[in-house]
Amino acid sequence: MLKRLLALLVLPVATLFVIAGCSTTPAPSSNGDDDKTSQSDEGDDDESEAPAEGELADPGTRVGEGEWLTHSFTSTDDGEALISAQLVSVEPATDEEAAFIVAAFDAGKLDGYDFWLIHVDEKKESGDSIAFDSDYAYFDVVDEDGTQVQGITLIGWDGCPSESFSEEFDTAGAVITQCFIAAAKDGDNEPAGVSYGGGYEDDNPYEDKPLLFIKG
Repeated sequence: MLKRLLALLVLPVATLFVIAGCSTTPAPSSNGDDDKTSQSDEGDDDESEAPAEGELADPGTRVGEGEWLTHSFTSTDDGEALISAQLVSVEPATDEEAAFIVAAFDAGKLDGYDFWLIHVDEKKESGDSIAFDSDYAYFDVVDEDGTQVQGITLIGWDGCPSESFSEEFDTAGAVITQCFIAAAKDGDNEPAGVSYGGGYEDDNPYEDKPLLFIKG
C-alpha cells in the first residue's frame, strides 16, 4: 500500500510543496484517502492498437510520445466531458531546476535524488463545462514497466506547472500542458512517463488498469 508523504512549506511567494511517496506495489485507490496504488504489471497492459483519437481508450492501453488517449472526466458538480492526453517529453531537470526543487524542501529530504520533468498535453474533446476543475492528481509518474516511481508536486512553480482547467479549456480542441516531477536515486528505475488512473467514481474503469503514456 502506497503512503503519501506530505511536506508542506510556505515560501515568501506562498507556494505549497508536496512530495508523494512511492511503492513497488502500485494500483490506484478509489477511497479518496492519501493512500494510493497503481498498475505495476506490464504483462497486464492492453497490447491492442490505440483507439482512434477521440474514442475512449480501453483500460490498460499503453502508448508512446505523441499518441493521444481519450478518457471521460467527471467534475465536482457531476459535469461529464471527454479529455484526451498525450505524453510530450521526459527530460532530466537542469542543474538550476534541480537546485530549485531541492531548496523547496527541508535540508536533506531530497539528498541523492536526480529529477525529471515530464510534460503531458491535455485536450478538451467534448462535453460539459469543467472550468476550474482538474485531473492532474489522477496522473502518477512511472518507469518503463508502468510501475510508480517517486513523484514530487510543487504547486505554484512556473518552471513545472500543473494546471486546473481554465474557462478557455472548455472550448473543444483547446489544449493545456501539465508538468510532473519524477525523482530517482542511483539504482532506482528511471522515470519514463505517466499513468492515468482515473478519478474516485465507483465505476472508474482505470482503477486497476491505468492508461500508460511511456516514452520509447
